[in-house]
Amino acid sequence: MKKLFFALLALCLILAGCSKTEPAPTETAAPVTETTAGETASEPESTAEPVIVSPLSQTINLDAPEDGTLAVSLAQGDAYVDDEGAMQMKVTVYTYDLYDLADIGALAPGDILVLQGEQVTVNSLDKPDSGGVIVNGALELRTREDGVYYVTEANDHPDYYALGEAVIRVSPDFLFTDSSVPGEEKTFYPGDFLVEGTGINYDFTPYNTTIRIENGKIIEMHRIYIP
Repeated sequence: MKKLFFALLALCLILAGCSKTEPAPTETAAPVTETTAGETASEPESTAEPVIVSPLSQTINLDAPEDGTLAVSLAQGDAYVDDEGAMQMKVTVYTYDLYDLADIGALAPGDILVLQGEQVTVNSLDKPDSGGVIVNGALELRTREDGVYYVTEANDHPDYYALGEAVIRVSPDFLFTDSSVPGEEKTFYPGDFLVEGTGINYDFTPYNTTIRIENGKIIEMHRIYIP
């Protein structure tokens, strides 16, 4: 009987030792992004849009120009008397682009300069000691007395372009002063434009000719000497 008891006890111990235990849970490592040796992860490069520098807004009403001074050209026969007996001048009016001082001061390669309606990409930018700004080695901008920038041509003349034609009444007090020949200033009156043989040279360009409008009429025309 005792032998049977001890045999059963031994069997129970053997069965208890063979029972399995659950393994402890293991942590899952976070995925690692591999990089090539020597490289450093970085944010993608920004693609900033270029700065576009446009001219300052200018308004010239060709149908009824305001009082002031305009650069013009005039062809022979474009001064005439209309059906109502009033003398008129048909002139081509010119202007040039003006740029804000701060805009040009901040201009940098890669920016865009709008010139006469066209976009010019700034590839290079120079600021010589003599003043002004040179864009792309050829386009030169200088400042006027009021501080605004303008594009220059030869002899520092503004880069004029035609706005269109305007027909403006001529004042009875109109006076044309011709200083185009050094030392030979001449004066002409309205009727001198209506007949031939008065000695008027019709080399009127925006570089040498301006008119002054007062009370809606041309009161004065002036032509200067161009070297």
